[in-house]
Amino acid sequence: MKGKKIAMMLLQASGVILFAGGFYVYTQNQIEPVKVYQFSRDIAPNTKISASDLIEVEIPKKAVNPTFELSPKEIVGKYNSTKVFKNEYVVKPNVVNKENIDPFESIDLTKLRKVSIPVSYTEGIGGNVKRGDRIDLVYVGQESKDGKSYSYSKTFMSDVLVYAATTSEGFEYRDRTQNVKGDQAVQEGEELETPQDTGELAQLILAVTLDQAEEITARLNTGEVRIVGRFNDSQNYDSPGYIHGDFSKVFSGEGMAESNK
Repeated sequence: MKGKKIAMMLLQASGVILFAGGFYVYTQNQIEPVKVYQFSRDIAPNTKISASDLIEVEIPKKAVNPTFELSPKEIVGKYNSTKVFKNEYVVKPNVVNKENIDPFESIDLTKLRKVSIPVSYTEGIGGNVKRGDRIDLVYVGQESKDGKSYSYSKTFMSDVLVYAATTSEGFEYRDRTQNVKGDQAVQEGEELETPQDTGELAQLILAVTLDQAEEITARLNTGEVRIVGRFNDSQNYDSPGYIHGDFSKVFSGEGMAESNK
């Protein structure tokens, strides 16, 4: 009986020791220092981050959450998506590639206005448009002269910023042109993420000056305004416009589509 009591006491003591040891290891693991990064200065939005913009510090492991960016290779050369301040921790949502920056974070909006234009999925460059893109605007009008009618198109505004793309119900439209419908090859262990279908593209909201807003509104009232997509390296240049009309015979070709003469 006495032996059983001693065995029980030893067993309980072993349990206490194991618990205490486990708790100690857990505690030490939680307070183990982890290297994280802070910004060394206040930085304006959409600024390319350099190594000198970072400070390496150590904090307890328990204070680190999944949003912390722990690798300097994933920070240097990228851009901060919002204004950041000195000694602010570097977190993943605030560090993006150049193509994912929001230009409106660094633009002076004091003299800009928002104007919307209707656009269908097929006429809106196949839905390949999103906030921050730059587009050109083409006017398609109808005219008549000496009893003959003709239609013409003319680029009247270039390098216009898209503030938002929406559906007919006013929800945010999301570009799906990079998605593949149906079977997709997925690497082993890689999870396939499919953006939620938000509906068809119905209108674009553009950021323009007040003068530009007046011109766009007037042209929408007399004809059609179509959008033309741009590449990152697209440059502005003048074009005479294009005319298609019935002048004794059908005529098509370049011409001074809009002129004060």
